[in-house]
Amino acid sequence: MSTRRSYQSRLRAERARETRLAIRRSARELFEEQGFTATTVAQIAARAGVAVPTVYAAFESKSGIVREMMDELEELAGGEDAGERVLAEEDPERQLRTFVHFVRTLFERGAPVLRAAMQVRDDEDVQRMAAVGNGRRLEGCRLLIARWGELGALATDVDAGRAAEGMWLLTSAEQYFLGTDTLGWSPDEYETWLAETLSRLLLRRG
Repeated sequence: MSTRRSYQSRLRAERARETRLAIRRSARELFEEQGFTATTVAQIAARAGVAVPTVYAAFESKSGIVREMMDELEELAGGEDAGERVLAEEDPERQLRTFVHFVRTLFERGAPVLRAAMQVRDDEDVQRMAAVGNGRRLEGCRLLIARWGELGALATDVDAGRAAEGMWLLTSAEQYFLGTDTLGWSPDEYETWLAETLSRLLLRRG
């Protein structure tokens, strides 16, 4: 392949990447402003500055955009760095609060995407991605509960298996939206409630 053809190929790839980023960014903004259902592909295309067929060529559908956005959710909340910060904490109470802050950040920053995903629950790819995210969170809860059990930090008579499952339930996106959307809590109020509730239920006092 000639140098010129190689350069043109890289240029096309970069332009395609920038186009996808512009479409995702525009979709995220519109989902946040008016919701998934009210947002049309034509609106997304107009805000991104591309033609409607370009959106379909890149993502196939609105659901396709959501699927790709869901892949990015953990990065929005800090990704691997956030997990390392949780594991680096040696005090169970601080570790719990660091984990809760990660959960809050994930749901707060990813709210437009998560709301959109909830409206396309029938999409098989969205279901698979949601299952992966839920599985990772459950694994994280089990890891923390096991560590606190080893340290003797769990409250008396707490069953480790049920504790991890309860922690997983309370840290779900559905709970976050019930608090912030239905009850009108701020993300700070949600985080405080979640941290205090989990601490009271799971950790030994003193």
